[in-house]
Amino acid sequence: MKKIKNIFVISAAVLTAGLLLNSCKSEAPFADEGEGVLRLNVDVDSRLTRAVEGEDELKANARIYISNEKGVLNRFIGTQSIPADGIPLRYGSYVAEAMAGDSVSASFTKKYYKGASDFYIGSSSPTTQVSVSCKIANVVASIDESTIDSGLMSDLKVVIGNSRGELTYASDSIMNYGYFMMPSGDTSLKYTVSGKNSKGNSFIKEGVINNVQPAYNYRLTFEYNTSGGNEGGAFLTISIVEEKLYEEEVTIKGKPAYSWLDNDPALDAQIIGLPGEFRDKTLRVYAYDGFRSLILKTEDEGIKSVLGGSEFELKGITEIGKAGLESKGITFIEGSPTENQYKYFITFSESFLNSLPARDTEYIMSVVAVDVNGKRGEQDVRIANTEEAIVYADPIIIDIEGFENDLTNVSARSVSIPVSITADNVEDPKLQYREVGESVWNSVAITQTRAVNTVVKITGLKPASEYEYRVVAGAEIDGKYEFESSVSTLVTESAFVIPNASMEEWQMNGKVLIPSADGNVTFWDTGNHGSSTMNKLVTNYSTSIFHSSTTSAELKSQFVGIGSIGKFAAGNLFVGSYDKTDGTDGELTFGREYDGSHPSALSIWVNYRPGIVDSKVKTHNYLNEGDSDKGQIYVALTNGPVKVKTKIKQLFNPDGDKNDDCEYTVVAYGQFTLESAYGDDGSLSNLRIPLEYTSAAKSVKPTHLIIVCSASKFGDYFEGGEGSLLYLDDFELVYE
Repeated sequence: MKKIKNIFVISAAVLTAGLLLNSCKSEAPFADEGEGVLRLNVDVDSRLTRAVEGEDELKANARIYISNEKGVLNRFIGTQSIPADGIPLRYGSYVAEAMAGDSVSASFTKKYYKGASDFYIGSSSPTTQVSVSCKIANVVASIDESTIDSGLMSDLKVVIGNSRGELTYASDSIMNYGYFMMPSGDTSLKYTVSGKNSKGNSFIKEGVINNVQPAYNYRLTFEYNTSGGNEGGAFLTISIVEEKLYEEEVTIKGKPAYSWLDNDPALDAQIIGLPGEFRDKTLRVYAYDGFRSLILKTEDEGIKSVLGGSEFELKGITEIGKAGLESKGITFIEGSPTENQYKYFITFSESFLNSLPARDTEYIMSVVAVDVNGKRGEQDVRIANTEEAIVYADPIIIDIEGFENDLTNVSARSVSIPVSITADNVEDPKLQYREVGESVWNSVAITQTRAVNTVVKITGLKPASEYEYRVVAGAEIDGKYEFESSVSTLVTESAFVIPNASMEEWQMNGKVLIPSADGNVTFWDTGNHGSSTMNKLVTNYSTSIFHSSTTSAELKSQFVGIGSIGKFAAGNLFVGSYDKTDGTDGELTFGREYDGSHPSALSIWVNYRPGIVDSKVKTHNYLNEGDSDKGQIYVALTNGPVKVKTKIKQLFNPDGDKNDDCEYTVVAYGQFTLESAYGDDGSLSNLRIPLEYTSAAKSVKPTHLIIVCSASKFGDYFEGGEGSLLYLDDFELVYE
């Protein structure tokens, strides 16, 4: 933002509103009375979701929102980002919501948790303790492996899905649990069981599980009719056993599972570094009831040459064998059991990782665990020690964290979504979006810049509406692309409507003309509180020139007084209130409560006719007598009201210079100086003032809107031109 050298004013002391502003930044988001504190605890309960979830990782990436009827007020990523000393909030009713994990239509590994708590902050409870417990939000489906009879059927494949996604249970995945997020209005899971019977004939059995609910497991069990015919699927009966996941007596035992000790990298991602720069990496292996075997194996010639073999049984290994692996830099210990959960810790030391010669393909080895119940789990350990060896899991990645951590990414009619293309030669990458409930995707092309974030902007959206979005690439065959990411959702902001924007509402309150319907200051105010003491109105309404309806605001600079006793006063209009007069100076409050949205500009219909400067204060050099007067309009978004005291020169500087008495942060600012006449004679012309967002806008939510207009820019220094006229009509915040 360019430095604004001329601090501007609008009106004259006791006679009209003093509008000098001072910029400052807030240590607390609210300065008014009626403020309380929320102390928030968020917990993710993954006790009974089959495989080990890593609650610490879920909490670290949970998305937490504090909202009221106006929308989202606070957003946090991870429970660690919630302020320890509480969240300041005004008195009122709120809801705290938290979400963790991945919300995808169907997955064997990605689970989703959510929770919400309503709360109230008021004078009787200014400090409120709130806990939000996130519980699993998926519908779960599984197969009772104990009822699978391989003597009666073979090549078993089970497909289970909803209207938006499906999973195939076959071979190694037959014992997996499937996690489903149900689309709105869809309460059924369909299943298809296929295979061959004992005679080698193919069969298919289909069915529907109705009225499914989150946090329930729907387990398919098989029964066989061996006395009758064995044709088609007639010999097979399928029953559904419904189990509630969150009952203490329910224990779901999964196959052996894995996680990195420091949760870095992601479980299926590569260990990445340059030779000499690797550090120890420890893999945790979990199994219910104990281990039957634990094997480290590899077909990678590079690793085999370092280890001197291709397969090592770690459980029950001899001391000589264990010492041999340790000498190569791989150690392992058995952890203490937790209830019925057993653990091993396998450390790939920095000496081992750094001993691998640099090459342009990744190194791969596997850890295979079998528990005492016969369930098997396998995890690849992948190592990349050159840039060329790095393999990205997806060709396109949406930076969800970056998107949610920048409040300016979502507006009322547009969103900006950061993505990365992580592979070379990705064919036709696109970001797709649609309003929730619609079936057809809209597409926006993605610029191909490998491994570097690019921002895709979507425009033409509806305010306060929910949208789904995803990234796709490759050819589309039978309605599916070669690559499709999981589907995420967002909600566009509301579009703030400025009250009395058309300047149709005017009423007298005693001698003071107020821009409102009932004569009380509600949204707009003027310097008429000062000028009316001399029976003058520096701000009036006009029925002779307007853009729409019947009136506009007329701001007229003039001498206010009797004879030679008086001062020059500028016509003015502002969002806020004229609070009081202090001697010959005014005290005002700029800003009214606002919905937090992020417009791109302020649109106004304007006609300006400057007078010739005939009022000049020698101590100031802003204007010279005989010059053409200048008008001024500016707009600002802040996170609190702005107190203006002209007597002590409490000023507003949008560059962010501090005044210790102020308690607000400038989130966005735009201004326009009327250097000469504006608009045709007798009519108004449109003026659009762009809003420039500050660096604070990414994390600070705007709560107040400020608009300030003056027929004489330097009126607070009693400088300007008699008869300068500024007509204003149809204020509108622009969202694009």
